[in-house]
Amino acid sequence: MAVEGLGRVERLRRLMERQGIEAMVVTKRENCLYLSGFTGTDGLVLVTGDRVYLVTDRRYTEQATVECRGWEVVEAESDYLRVIGELARGLGRVGFESRHLTYDQYLRLRKEIGDRLQPQSGLVEELRKVKDESEIAYIAEAIRIGDWAFENLIANIGPGWAERDIAWEMVRLLRRGGCTKEAFDIIAVSGRRASLPHGQPTDNRIEPGDMLTLDFGGFYSGYAGDTTRTVAIETVSNRLREVYYRVLEAQVAAIETVRAGVACREVDRAARSYLEKYGLGPHFVHSTGHGLGLEVHEEPAVSSKSEEILAENMVVTIEPGVYIPGWGGVRIEDVVIVKETGCEVLTKAEKELLIIQ
Repeated sequence: MAVEGLGRVERLRRLMERQGIEAMVVTKRENCLYLSGFTGTDGLVLVTGDRVYLVTDRRYTEQATVECRGWEVVEAESDYLRVIGELARGLGRVGFESRHLTYDQYLRLRKEIGDRLQPQSGLVEELRKVKDESEIAYIAEAIRIGDWAFENLIANIGPGWAERDIAWEMVRLLRRGGCTKEAFDIIAVSGRRASLPHGQPTDNRIEPGDMLTLDFGGFYSGYAGDTTRTVAIETVSNRLREVYYRVLEAQVAAIETVRAGVACREVDRAARSYLEKYGLGPHFVHSTGHGLGLEVHEEPAVSSKSEEILAENMVVTIEPGVYIPGWGGVRIEDVVIVKETGCEVLTKAEKELLIIQ
């Protein structure tokens, strides 16, 4: 990532120039990783017009030297912000990530830099929206592992399994497949509890006639996977079958809308308007999707309120859902790469309604 990171720094410098700042303090961990390649959990980045610094402590100095080729690794005893202030001495306006700095940290940094300190919002996130070739490869592998884990999971679970045990089995499979950790707390909710979009697994046991919604993903080389599937246990009611295929058709309609130059809200509208035709609109309670990368939820938001326009090589999820209190719910989620004339669907897990015996 180091060579790519230096190219990313040049793109950041162009944004800095537009904002009229001579240096940028980067504090969000994922943004530091994106720019420098540093995978440690404690460090700050300072980018100036001609130099790049990674400030960390002696626990990570050796690691940073290996990971951040072309960067100046500065070892700090304790107060990273004081060191940042020293490195920025003599420079003009210094930007900082206003979304990600606590008020206490801001006061400490302002003490070091003074009135030259200028809030900036979303500069590195702007760069992260469009993925490069290596990022797409990492995301694709995270999704492939998720596909494999799902296939193995449904081949082994059945009536009597507790939601909590299903979730833990998915964690085990993701790790076994090559993910370093889960991208988020695995969701496994069944029966009436499937009406909870972000429901947490419990000791509730799946029974014949239940629906089971699984939302899962793991990190591979720092990049997240994210997939949702809803399956049936032993038998399928007419109501479940109807709702399932309405959600699937809404998802397909949204996927067919995705291409470079299309507004994110248009993709959301494709899914939402389809469900509204069948009286299911009030039960679609979240946005149609979100960006995916170093974080499981990142820009752009694929929502009715989004002002974003899709660009080639953005990676987004498409995940309409229907949640009916007292009955249950269905969500189907794929990850797609935006292309000039459409999109490439990375998720290959089966989308026909599966019945687990």
